[in-house]
Amino acid sequence: MTPTTTPDPEYHAARATLYCTAAAAFTYPTEDTVRELLDPEARAGIERAAEQLTVAEEATALLEALAETDVEDLRTAYNELFGLPSDDGTYAVIPYEAHYTTRDEISSEQRRIATVVGLMEEFGLEPSDDFAERQDHAAAELELAQVLAGQRAVALESGESTAAERVGQAEATVLADHLVEFVPALAHDLRRATDEPAYEAAADLVEELVTYDNGKHPDPSVSADAANGGETP
Repeated sequence: MTPTTTPDPEYHAARATLYCTAAAAFTYPTEDTVRELLDPEARAGIERAAEQLTVAEEATALLEALAETDVEDLRTAYNELFGLPSDDGTYAVIPYEAHYTTRDEISSEQRRIATVVGLMEEFGLEPSDDFAERQDHAAAELELAQVLAGQRAVALESGESTAAERVGQAEATVLADHLVEFVPALAHDLRRATDEPAYEAAADLVEELVTYDNGKHPDPSVSADAANGGETP
């Protein structure tokens, strides 16, 4: 029995905790977000979850960097990385899946984004009113992984094995067909573009988390694109 086929809801709740942490690291930094991550109870929960998924070093490095960095400095770094183009109109890092997986081919990009949107709608995830990014943004897809892991934990806790299996198959699809397809490359670009410790640590955590979790999931039986009548770009 692999970790991701275990009926232990606490394991999947730990996965949800870490995906929540990773998603927060890729959203625009606010006082509230940083305070919530560094709340003693929340921090202890993140550290326990990280131990279970063998990413303790990366999670601790992120939390320590956040504790040591002023929020204004985080905002400046975020804008330099993701929010403000250079003089030639390019961005230091582009946090969208389709940028890495479709090579800027418009029809493939549209199909890829539509597939992500379909998965989010299927599992009840809607962007908040203040989230102005495309839904293939790294933070949105990490939040989708968080929601799926949380739903799986709840289904297992309730003894709903069929629902848990369905969610597990969706998780395998999100990991194999989406997150692992671009997160390592995004993390590489992020490390190369910044010397801000918090974002270096965020890159390390998200890459290790996605790589570990994908390795523990079985291959999806049907890809998300095939299920929607298309082919993976």
